[in-house]
Amino acid sequence: MRRLDSQDLSNRRRIEDELLALGSEREVLQREDGWNRERIRRLVGPAREVGITVRDVSRMTGLSTQTLHTWMVDLMRPIPDIHLELAGPPPASVEQAALRVMGEAPARDWSADAVHRHWPPTWPATSGEQVAAALERLARWHMIWDGPEGYRVEMPAEVRSAGSPLP
Repeated sequence: MRRLDSQDLSNRRRIEDELLALGSEREVLQREDGWNRERIRRLVGPAREVGITVRDVSRMTGLSTQTLHTWMVDLMRPIPDIHLELAGPPPASVEQAALRVMGEAPARDWSADAVHRHWPPTWPATSGEQVAAALERLARWHMIWDGPEGYRVEMPAEVRSAGSPLP
C-alpha cells in the first residue's frame, strides 16, 4: 500500500470536503423535489376540475403523464350505473349515457365520435359536441381516464405497470 504524502492528503481532504458538500446539497434538492411533487400532486385534482388536461399539467410541470395518471388513482370515483351498459332504462343524462356506451368496452380508448356512433337510437338524441363535453366533464370529475388516445373507463396499462396499488 502506497503512503500518502502531505500533498496527497491535502488533495484527499479537499475531495472529501467537496463530496460531503455535494452530498448535503443533494439531500436538500431531494427534499425540495419531494415537496415540489407533493404541491403538484395536490393541484392535479383541482386542475382537472377546472378543465386543465393531464397532458397540459405534464407540459407545465415537466412530470410525465404516466406519473400524473398514477397520482389520479387516488382521485378516481366509482361508476355505479356503468354495469347497465346499453340495456336497462334510458340514461338520465348525456354523461350517464356516455358511461354506459363506454361500459361495453371499458379498456378501449374512446373518442367522442366513437361514443356518439355507438349511441342507441332509442336513447334521447344528442350531438357529437354534447358527447365531447360530457366526456371532458367525466374526466374532470375523475370518473374516466383522459389519455393521449382518448377516454377510457379502465385504468390504463401504463398506470397499472407504474406500481399503482389498484389491481
